[in-house]
This record gives sequence, structure tokens and C-alpha cells, in this order.
Amino acid sequence: MAKRWQKLDKYSPWRKISMGLWTPPDDPTIYGKETVDVSNLIPYLDEVSEASGVRVTVPAYTAALMADILRTHPDLNVMPIGNHICQRETIDVFCQVAVSSGSAGSADLSGIKLREADDLDLVEVATLLRSKAGDVRDGKNVEMEESKRFVHLIPNALMGAMLNFLDFLTYSIPWDLDAVGVRSDPFGSCMVTSVGQFDIKQGFAPLVPGSHCPLVALPGKVWRKPFATEDDEVEVRDALTMSCTFDHRCYDGLQIGYIVREMRSRLMYPRKHFPEPSHWADASEESGDADETVAAE
Repeated sequence: MAKRWQKLDKYSPWRKISMGLWTPPDDPTIYGKETVDVSNLIPYLDEVSEASGVRVTVPAYTAALMADILRTHPDLNVMPIGNHICQRETIDVFCQVAVSSGSAGSADLSGIKLREADDLDLVEVATLLRSKAGDVRDGKNVEMEESKRFVHLIPNALMGAMLNFLDFLTYSIPWDLDAVGVRSDPFGSCMVTSVGQFDIKQGFAPLVPGSHCPLVALPGKVWRKPFATEDDEVEVRDALTMSCTFDHRCYDGLQIGYIVREMRSRLMYPRKHFPEPSHWADASEESGDADETVAAE
């Protein structure tokens, strides 16, 4: 069979240089973003915060909605291991936490894994994030401190080889190395990292090699933007740009479409997917009544 291509006779200087600079593509990363009208979401979060007494932020809501999406579509809760795509047994969401250390150059990035996040309601997610983020920033998170001590023991020159070896031990075999400070599957089903807290409207994040986490969600800063209404009028409303990073080994356009539609619906119409704010006010009152009964007894 004859070839259906032929070499170019001449290259431009830049094209010749570029062929020497880059190898053939082997990165499965897909980036995407969508700016959504969140004029219903912001008042909803304010109402939930007031009813529950717990401040529910956009990052906390993002963690809850991602867990809800993976619960709705369990076949999307997957992970790459070696040459296989494996189904996860639990829905865990990793939320990244910025740790200030006095200067911008020495600031650190850490995080919290919400185990079985699909079993937590919105206020429980917000409560855990606030509590655990405080522990991480104060150096009181036991798991994180053990992991940091382990990392400090490894010379920089050996870090890459050590990470590959630990990846093999904890995922391919797998062995439980919690006793030596190496956490099993520390990143979970999905990562959430907010760039809005840094006054950034839109950002993108890479997939973390060795994390086996195929999905990263990045909510940006809430800002005001004109939107076209159903009556073809223009109104300025609250807007949020949600960026996502996907591992193409796990998701193609069909699966990504499911995730984006579910995410868009939860950002635009939170009351369709989560309880009314009065749900938490009622729960708070019932808890207070129970406490009074116990005290009286």
C-alpha cells in the first residue's frame, strides 16, 4: 500500500527548532471552562449559612456538588492504575489548602481529603473543611504532618524515584503503608482548588502525576457580568467561571458532557439538587430541643 504522505522539502527555521524541542504528544490532559450565572447560588449559600450558623462558601459547595455528581453517575468515579481504568469503591474529594508562611515565595500548598464525601450534607462539608483547614494551617493535622516529615527525609535527587516506587507499592500491589506516614490514595476521586480566594476569576490546574485523580475542579472569583435573559434582555448578574481538568484516559467527550451539564445545573439551580435552607434551621432547632431535654433529665 502506497504511503499517503511525504516529507516537506523545506522547513522554516522555527519549525525545525520546534521539532527538536518537543517530543510527540503523550499528555492526556483536557482543559475546559464555563462561565455560569450564579445569581441563584449566592443567595442560597447566604441563606444556608444563616440558617445553619456555618458559613458555606463556593469552594465548599463545589466539593459537595462534585461528590453529588459522582454519586449520581457512579461509573464516572474511576481512576487510572497502570494500563487499566479501575472503579473506585468510595467517593472522596480532596480540597487544596494554601498555607501562608510569611512570604509569597515560601507559601505552601497542602490539602484535606473528605472521605466518603457523598455521605456528607452541604453544611457538614463546610464544617469539616473549615475545621480541618484550620488544623492544616496550624500544623495540627496529624496525617499531613507525618507526610511532611517523611518527605523531608528524602533527598531531592531521589524524590522522583522514591515517588515512583511508592506509587508501585501503594497502587499496583497494593500495600498499606500508613504506619510509615504514606497515605493510601491520598487524593481521592476529585480535587477541588479555589482560585477565587486569590482574587482570580479563572485558572487552570494540571493533573498531579501519581495522584491517580482524573478530575480537578477550579471555582474562580464571583464577579458581575452581563447575561442574556430568556426574554432576550441583558441583565448584569453574579457570574462564576468554573474550570476543569480531565484525564482523557478516563473521560472522553461523552462523559465530560455529563459532568459539565450536571455541574452547570447545580451551580445555576442549587435548590433543585440540595435541601432548602430551612432544612438546616429545623435541624438546628431539633438539636437544641434535644439538648434541653437531656439537660432537664
